[in-house]
Amino acid sequence: MTIPKGFFGALRAPRGSFFASILMLAAVSACADDDFIVYSPHVAQGQSEVELRGYSYQDGRAGLNGVGAFETSIAHTFTSWWKAELYAGEFTRDPTLGTHLAGQELENIFQLAEAGEYWVDPGFVASYIHNRQPGVPDGVEFGPLLEKQVGHLVQRLNLIWQKDLGGNASGKYNFRSAYSFGYQFSTSVVPGFEAYYRPADDAHQIGPAFSGEKSLGHGDELEYSTALLYGLNHGAPDRTLIMRVAYEFF
Repeated sequence: MTIPKGFFGALRAPRGSFFASILMLAAVSACADDDFIVYSPHVAQGQSEVELRGYSYQDGRAGLNGVGAFETSIAHTFTSWWKAELYAGEFTRDPTLGTHLAGQELENIFQLAEAGEYWVDPGFVASYIHNRQPGVPDGVEFGPLLEKQVGHLVQRLNLIWQKDLGGNASGKYNFRSAYSFGYQFSTSVVPGFEAYYRPADDAHQIGPAFSGEKSLGHGDELEYSTALLYGLNHGAPDRTLIMRVAYEFF
């Protein structure tokens, strides 16, 4: 991939079955979307992926306790810089309303430079969300994805904006961010923590996380992550359990 050298000049650095049960969760107003993931800007050309992920709230308030969501997706990386992912089923669960299909999403991740080319590895995510719930507008999401690895330490930061589309859409942009820190003992063992700032839901959360990738041979990999988040403010759920598993193959 060729990127104009001046485009990220400010970032220039010195060179140097597995389908186990995914937990259910979330959907009150903006909480209908599963925002609990910290994206990497890196893609692998020719790789395909089947993913399951979800989250579940635990809270003393009846309106939040047991709320959750889960979703399934398929993805393929078509070039050295573009990965497309289709969330064929996004389901939300409410203890009083049960589980229902919320919609679909087409997500694109763009790797904007080779790993190590700049001080931080940059990428970009752009998604279109089709909602099936009555009165809920469709939307778009977009924003930069950043990753920095120094020795065994890996950090990721996502800055994402969301905008509703259609007749019921509001005129404002909603912002959220996600951050992860991990110590990579090996590619399959990466303990650390994750933090989420979601002002549209008045929720600030942080907690321990564990992730990794396990080689299955012949280029196949099993990628997993889990986290237990604790609410930092009154608007956030007391606890949020996140799980994700993906089968990656060429």
